[in-house]
Amino acid sequence: MHVDETSEVRTLWAYFVEPERTALTVALLLAVTDGAARVQLIVDDAELATRLSWVSSGFSVDVSVWVAQGRVIEQAEAIAPLVDAAPSCPELTAELATAGLEVVADHGVWIGELNGLEVARVGERDGACSIDIGVGAHDQFASAALNDASAEVAELLGRVIEQVRPHRSAGVAPHAIGRMARARWLRAQAMREPGLIGLSSLDPIPLLDPKPGLLENQVAAGLGQSGGDEVLVVFGVGIDVSMAEVAAGLTQHHDVDKALFVVPPRDHHRRLDLLARILVADTEVITLVPEWTD
Repeated sequence: MHVDETSEVRTLWAYFVEPERTALTVALLLAVTDGAARVQLIVDDAELATRLSWVSSGFSVDVSVWVAQGRVIEQAEAIAPLVDAAPSCPELTAELATAGLEVVADHGVWIGELNGLEVARVGERDGACSIDIGVGAHDQFASAALNDASAEVAELLGRVIEQVRPHRSAGVAPHAIGRMARARWLRAQAMREPGLIGLSSLDPIPLLDPKPGLLENQVAAGLGQSGGDEVLVVFGVGIDVSMAEVAAGLTQHHDVDKALFVVPPRDHHRRLDLLARILVADTEVITLVPEWTD
């Protein structure tokens, strides 16, 4: 990191060797804290550079993103990430909904979630709709290998839900299953009662990056309605500064002018307030008391 004080505009230069998804947010936090009005961000990963260049337009700070090619740096072209649409599989997605799951689109698949935890996935395989049942990809693979192929979808879903629900419900004792994907659990809670965050409705939306594994932290997002306005909502657990990059990208992708950061009360940190203030969209940080107990 280096702050250039020789130019008329105080400028922060930042170079990230590793392809770090929060590079832009970290650089912006340092710039604002140090009073810099401009950010020159250099990364080694060309694909990441084009993505960050596009996302940076969602911030009010002047940002230029460069990609390092040996000893040469070139300004990155701003390219919007692609989000593959989920396939039309109405019968199987109806099975997920009938089982009481949240049905969430995510980069070419539908995910059935129980309070934010993936217990089934619907997609296309060999040109036909298919469903995988289990908690995450590894469990789904094992389930497909061990279960009778003739078993009804509802029966298999029921077995998994019966095992997961005791650890994924409001007020239950702490458990490893209850600690996974908590930002998505917070979203599920708000979807059931959108009035808790000042909305009349809330629907889940995919992020610009595909959903990671269950043990990897990632925020969650949705689009809600408030007094006729469409509002982007980004959910985070822990002091997760990546919420800002997610909001910057999704407000552009969905063309909305208002956004909310929703976090548990203990995670409302001044850094989130600072990042909310430098987003182009009118953004507020609010808290929601989660249903889990630890």
